Amino acid sequence: MKRNDLELQKKYGKKNPFTVPEGYFDRFADELMAQLPEKEVAALPKIGMWDRVKPWVYMAAMFVGLMFTIRAFVGNTQSENDANILSDMPDEYIEAIVNQSLMDDYELYQYLTDAETGIYN
Repeated sequence: MKRNDLELQKKYGKKNPFTVPEGYFDRFADELMAQLPEKEVAALPKIGMWDRVKPWVYMAAMFVGLMFTIRAFVGNTQSENDANILSDMPDEYIEAIVNQSLMDDYELYQYLTDAETGIYN
């Protein structure tokens, strides 16, 4: 301890000059709560259907926009190149390729029909 602290202890001693009434802390919480004003409980706001669905709609729109953006930049270069290769190829080579692909007539007809209507594009 410092010298000043020792002098104060000699002069006043270690006795606590403050006293607390009997049972003060036993009823302290109840008295404090009684003195506080009543707090009004606010009703919870209603959440509508649109507020619940809105994040999902925004996320779906984001993915659709991302899909169109990627498709615009990448394009359909592969299918255009395939069509050009087949149109420049002689019929003998095409017949050999079809025979080696193990496609029957119905599968070949279905493939050519889908290719003409642009289903795969």
